[in-house]
Amino acid sequence: MKIKDNGQPLPVQIFSPWANIIVKFKMPDVTFKDLEKLYNHTTKNFKSFGSQLVGQVEEEAEVTQEIQNEFPEWCNFCLSCVNNFVYSQHQVNFAAEPEKMGNPNDLVSRINTMWFVRQRPGEYNPMHVHTNCKVSAIAYLKTPKQQIIDIKKHYKSDGRVTFSNNTGTDSNFANYQCSFEPVPGEMYIFGARQHHMVWPYRSADPNDERISLSFNADVTTKSSLEQSNKEAEKMYEDMKKMKESEVKNDKSADVSNINKSG
Repeated sequence: MKIKDNGQPLPVQIFSPWANIIVKFKMPDVTFKDLEKLYNHTTKNFKSFGSQLVGQVEEEAEVTQEIQNEFPEWCNFCLSCVNNFVYSQHQVNFAAEPEKMGNPNDLVSRINTMWFVRQRPGEYNPMHVHTNCKVSAIAYLKTPKQQIIDIKKHYKSDGRVTFSNNTGTDSNFANYQCSFEPVPGEMYIFGARQHHMVWPYRSADPNDERISLSFNADVTTKSSLEQSNKEAEKMYEDMKKMKESEVKNDKSADVSNINKSG
């Protein structure tokens, strides 16, 4: 953005403290191969994750913790993406107050849940958010080969992933939604409370699949974690002392004054 005074450019700073970002990128080839291997392993004998999800999708395979442990490279990549997303979001939100931005090396994240979504024509995910986590992601493994194009070319939606704005209130300067066409190898990272949906699609082949992976993650800081651990340890010690005091003052345990007859 350039603003001029008598033909001379003026220095300008732009701030967006209430913006929610969506990060989109192409995965490295080696990472995409790890994703393929993870899918093949998970779907050999998978446990359905669908009961915990809102998607009108028949096959949603959970990537259990045990399976995640077998694919450390993939999981470490995901955690790195989470940390980078959080710091990028902080750079946007706290540009005017950099002292609040924090240190990216202080971030600690963990994966809460992970699952594959295997969609067929007509299946979809309605508008929703993810709960009990802070960051979510979608990675695309496969998209339909014979998808039928949208009936109305001026509004393409079939098979797309749409993010809907959940904070902007100014209709003149806020876009209420943005949509992307899924592409194998591409990944999206976004805040878990970001509203999003995946539209159904039509295809000449009734078994034309769209396969993606989703995961939810929590993130905190090492300093916050250390403080929480200290508070938990103190609470444990306080409870321990309280129980010891209760036992010490419990007169019912004193049998020295019981009269004996006989």
